[in-house]
Amino acid sequence: MEQTRLYFLGEAGLANGFRLAGFEVFPDASIQTLERLLLELRENRSPAFVILDYRLAESDSRVLQEVRDEGGRILITQVPPLSHSGRLRSKVDDHISQLLGNALETGKA
Repeated sequence: MEQTRLYFLGEAGLANGFRLAGFEVFPDASIQTLERLLLELRENRSPAFVILDYRLAESDSRVLQEVRDEGGRILITQVPPLSHSGRLRSKVDDHISQLLGNALETGKA
């Protein structure tokens, strides 16, 4: 079985920690860099765990959305920015909120 590749794309301030944890890092990566990586992973059918900073995760990248919709070999998650003091909300949170209404906010799920 092929080993899962680990990637972090995002804020340079977060990159060193991910590098120490064994991730290949792309500090301050652009959307184009993200899309090139995702296209390469899809083409090579490589299993991967990709962590994105909030800016990239919330981008309107068509390739990113296609990979999310496919599921499977490429798992994508996100981390909040270093300067973020509030609670992180991901796209998954938004989908769950649509299904459960405000039950998540009130704790009555």
